[in-house]
Amino acid sequence: MKTKITSILLAIFLVVTFTACTGDTEAPAAAVVLEGSDKLVVIEANATGGSLEEAMSALKAAGTLTYEGSEGDYGFYLTSVNDYTPDAENNEYWAIYTTLGEYEGVEYSNSDFGTYDYNGKTCASASYGISGIPMVEGEIYIITIATY
Repeated sequence: MKTKITSILLAIFLVVTFTACTGDTEAPAAAVVLEGSDKLVVIEANATGGSLEEAMSALKAAGTLTYEGSEGDYGFYLTSVNDYTPDAENNEYWAIYTTLGEYEGVEYSNSDFGTYDYNGKTCASASYGISGIPMVEGEIYIITIATY
């Protein structure tokens, strides 16, 4: 009798555990890649919270995006995106543009430093790097090769 009760409890535990692990309990993705190539990545925020760097890290973990970089004095510095490294001899660098303007009293982009048009939306040059730009639902974030 004791063995039967133990077996039933074990079976209930396994069913509950399996259901919890495979059920539709995942939170929606915080960001989605709308377009991605070796010199252009367009990301849209599906939720508010975290930074662009955190969203990119989640996209990297999901296998949707690849990038490399390092922490510097001004935040995370991108060195390659989708296996493309800017050509220093041609003065290339990773530029960031966004539709996010002012948010919570902080100006996160400035069109005086350049714009990028994407699907009828004008994105302004980001005033911060990927670790300093917040993800805000519905906003677009563009990472592209530019030259100086």
